[in-house]
Amino acid sequence: MHKPARLQPGARIGIVAPAGCVDEQALQAGVEALRAEGFEIELGANVCARDGYLAGGAAQRAADVLQFFHRGDIAAIFCARGGFGSIQLLSYLSSELKNYPKIFVGYSDITILLNWLCQSCGLVTFHAPMVAEDIARGLSEDGRAYLWPVLSGRRRDWTVSLEETIRPGQAEGEMIGGCLSLLVTTLGTPYEIDTRGKLFFIEDVGEPPYRIERMLTHLKMAGKLDQLAGLVFGDFANCAGNGPRGIKEIIAELFYHAAYPVVTGMRAGHGSENLALPFGVKMRLDGAGPSLALLESPVL
Repeated sequence: MHKPARLQPGARIGIVAPAGCVDEQALQAGVEALRAEGFEIELGANVCARDGYLAGGAAQRAADVLQFFHRGDIAAIFCARGGFGSIQLLSYLSSELKNYPKIFVGYSDITILLNWLCQSCGLVTFHAPMVAEDIARGLSEDGRAYLWPVLSGRRRDWTVSLEETIRPGQAEGEMIGGCLSLLVTTLGTPYEIDTRGKLFFIEDVGEPPYRIERMLTHLKMAGKLDQLAGLVFGDFANCAGNGPRGIKEIIAELFYHAAYPVVTGMRAGHGSENLALPFGVKMRLDGAGPSLALLESPVL
């Protein structure tokens, strides 16, 4: 894996909108929050473009991403928001980006880019807060502690307590994953996620339990849950159902006989807390705690 350089004080951060159109007031609030951290900020040329619910055409959005990767004065690329559209950029990108490792941050629809950069380019990426979303609203004390010290290299490891063990055991591996509904859309495409030997992180928002079960069953039938090192479930915000068969019951039933540790309760994604998760570096999942530990710095 190619690790990016650590984020230095005063570094220049480029902001892109690979998916949905951006609320300019929220974007400005996020920009001011980043400037308050001491960083220089540059908006992508098309970050405020609009094409219905998209932040401009796919070629425009991809051009901003490519330009910031190629520019040596851009230390990190932060996504403004999710929505839909990241998957449309993939045909404009190529594995030559492996030659330009730098910090790339986002989640939700950005799940597509995080995993593609990790899998196809060998780049470490960051499932972490976005500019016009969490950063604009203000990060919690924990949110800040798992973002800036990790990106700057001041914090090289951490351990997070999780909630409930579905299957016991301990496993080490590189973390991948993200938003479940986006991960499922890669199946049957050239960009299909490869989960073999990985710690697989899953979360989502606004999906009723039957749809969560349908998507997990789809992953299972596609063989994506057979050869995991371990499975970590994050928040499922606004996914509660009205009946007795909720998310916890679905997970417990589907993974009762799993051959690897399965644990719930990672505070990352669309929930009230969004702790930064580096993808592509070694972590340890321990079902006895339960806990998840970062074992190496994701930056150089």
